[in-house]
Amino acid sequence: MRKITLKLLIFALSTTVLLSTAAANNNTILVPPDVLRDYRILVGDRDPLTITDYSGPGSRRDVVELILMQQAIAAAGVHFDLTFVEEADYAATLNALSNGSALASGTSAWLNDLSPRHQDIYITTALIGRGEFEAGFYVHPDNLTALTASNTQDVQQLTGISSRHWQADWNTLSGLQLDALLHSDTWPGMVDAVMNGGADFLLAPFQTSEAMQLSVDSGVLVPIPGIKLGLVGSRHMAISRRHAEGPFFNSVVHLGLLRLKKSGTVRQAYIDAGFLHPDVEDWTLITVEGGGSAWSMN
Repeated sequence: MRKITLKLLIFALSTTVLLSTAAANNNTILVPPDVLRDYRILVGDRDPLTITDYSGPGSRRDVVELILMQQAIAAAGVHFDLTFVEEADYAATLNALSNGSALASGTSAWLNDLSPRHQDIYITTALIGRGEFEAGFYVHPDNLTALTASNTQDVQQLTGISSRHWQADWNTLSGLQLDALLHSDTWPGMVDAVMNGGADFLLAPFQTSEAMQLSVDSGVLVPIPGIKLGLVGSRHMAISRRHAEGPFFNSVVHLGLLRLKKSGTVRQAYIDAGFLHPDVEDWTLITVEGGGSAWSMN
């Protein structure tokens, strides 16, 4: 029954694609500045639609998601002229999608963040399913106290920084009962706090670079070795219902992502980007009970 339902969904979406044409007016895709910078480093002068090896300088989860969005559009047999616009504030991105001033986010978002806005934002099939998201505790390389943490009790003695707008991250870290949990509206603010000693760690996907180092404008951050954090929830592309092109764009991206998932392209991209990282497979997984959403969009 599930296979029949999926085939019917793909047929319906394919029909929508065939009966529609894509306009190129104000097709704004909001992208965090650091993601857009690293995207340009990774892609260089290549056509993103031709990329099959997603590894290399600049590669990480959210960067390859920007490539996957474009490849999903192509996989649905459609062309869209997109305009990438920098937006560092996650809440501002969701607000722009809710009011229709932007078409979509170029990177995935947590279902918990999107489901309260489902009347204003389309939620695509999951790029990352429940239980698949593991993050590293990234710290300054000179923070020896943080680097020696090896279990939940050690981590609880540290100060973390995240954003209240990132509900999955924030709720998980709140459940850890840290010594302190600080809020920042933006990623650069989190990085600055860790680099300057105002916080011990931030959460980030494991990197493909040497020693899984995370390169930032002011230096590098490194993961606490041997431990990783499991975040509850799934991640999806978010598309505006209020934008004129929203309904068609949602059909296109949703169909394209289904095809990329079926072909294994999405999983391969995450492996190449280091998000599904073989080097941390045996690391101790720290988890927090609860969280998640009653929705199921996988």
